[in-house]
Amino acid sequence: MQEQCPVSCKEDDCKDLHVRCPAWSQIKDNCVDNPDMRKYCGKSCNACEEQAAANATGSDEDDEDVMPCVDEHTNCRYWADKGMNENCARSCTACEKIKQRKTKEYPASTEELAVDTDVILEESASFGEKQVADGGERRQTIARVKATIDYMASEKFTKLSPAIKESCMNRNELCAFWAILGECEKNEAYMVIQCAPSCYSCHLIDISARCPVDADAVPGLEPGTLNKMFERIVETAPGNRTLTDEEREELKQNEMTEYTVEVISRPSDEPSTEVSAKNDKLPPWVVVFENFISDEECDEMIQLGYKHEYKRSADVGKLKFDGTHESIENSRRTSENAWCSGHLGCRNATVPTRLHNRMSKVLDIPADNGEDMQILKYEKGQFYRTHHDFIEHQVDRPCGPRILTFFLYLSDVEEGGGTNFPDLGITVEPKKGRALLWPSVYDSNPKKDDPRMRHQALPVKEGTKFAANSWIHLYDYQAAQKKGCH
Repeated sequence: MQEQCPVSCKEDDCKDLHVRCPAWSQIKDNCVDNPDMRKYCGKSCNACEEQAAANATGSDEDDEDVMPCVDEHTNCRYWADKGMNENCARSCTACEKIKQRKTKEYPASTEELAVDTDVILEESASFGEKQVADGGERRQTIARVKATIDYMASEKFTKLSPAIKESCMNRNELCAFWAILGECEKNEAYMVIQCAPSCYSCHLIDISARCPVDADAVPGLEPGTLNKMFERIVETAPGNRTLTDEEREELKQNEMTEYTVEVISRPSDEPSTEVSAKNDKLPPWVVVFENFISDEECDEMIQLGYKHEYKRSADVGKLKFDGTHESIENSRRTSENAWCSGHLGCRNATVPTRLHNRMSKVLDIPADNGEDMQILKYEKGQFYRTHHDFIEHQVDRPCGPRILTFFLYLSDVEEGGGTNFPDLGITVEPKKGRALLWPSVYDSNPKKDDPRMRHQALPVKEGTKFAANSWIHLYDYQAAQKKGCH
């Protein structure tokens, strides 16, 4: 075909030199007013003759040393019409070999092509949602889109893996606007992934690049310290001993209650070192706090749940493109919950802050190792089937795994709604102001889940159960969450 049909198989001289040419040509008067459009988007602008004239400048077609480019078979035109030129481009380059004609590539950056603002916004659609630029921030937003176009043409983007490049897109039409407001830094977990082009952060879609583990991070528990922590909690509970006036004053200043601690399950009365050596053979810790939360604090937490909207509870689902996981609803969990999160202002409210600090003081683990509290609501008949709080993929994340669960009961329940540990034969009934604490890991290895700590929320038979989960991690959870590394 190359030798017999060089004319019919030659590359079409009239073409668009950028994939966005068809979109740009639809903008009113763009082909008329913008000479670069006619030059680089000849096909879409119906400027083929003009483009051909430009290509013919300096042509060597009349050079007598150059072989004529002709078809030498009667079927050439038929074959070409059937798509040989478009579908067999590599094989149909005879004319290029004869003439050695070079084609200028479309410019990669906005500096090389003078385009108006509408064209710039149209171009933003090539890497996600077309961006919107309105109001007083229009000029800055357009400048951000222009800079983003250049970023997407730079080596910083082009050198990334195909999978990362495919996933890098603006997933909201306001990404550029949010970026100029500083949201790439203020709301990092969302922006660097969902608005990666506008934040120049496509490389951070790869969770290994976004979430390196800090080798110097200080763990909340070292191997062999979990049993000692529980022993200290039992021994120092203010309600379990006679307090001096000074101790009561100190509790008040630290916003602590005079709670008592009851041991429901413990490994042994032996020394901690001996217990640690055989911690998978002895019972795990489970302790109950009475009067850990005041009635007023319970009521405030319930109202915060309503303020931030109780919604159907969900479990951890499939892995997403950015290394995080989907949330999925299922028939095993029918409760509702509201997140008392920092970005909504709930975590930093008076009562949640006080409770986080109280739990931190009891555990002697920084409050930032704790997740945002999950405020729960169980109506009659609702439940959560047997599950474990430990999440395996977090072992290799900066936050580390969940090592402890502090479960706060915010209301009395007429009947049902207990927290049951089927492998331990333990059920703790809900009571307003009560708290329940248990580990998810072994004393000897805080990165290894203890399968005996599976538990379930039994169905509420009468009344409504309000509660709150506080999951404590091995490392700083709040810092990891801000980067989307949880």
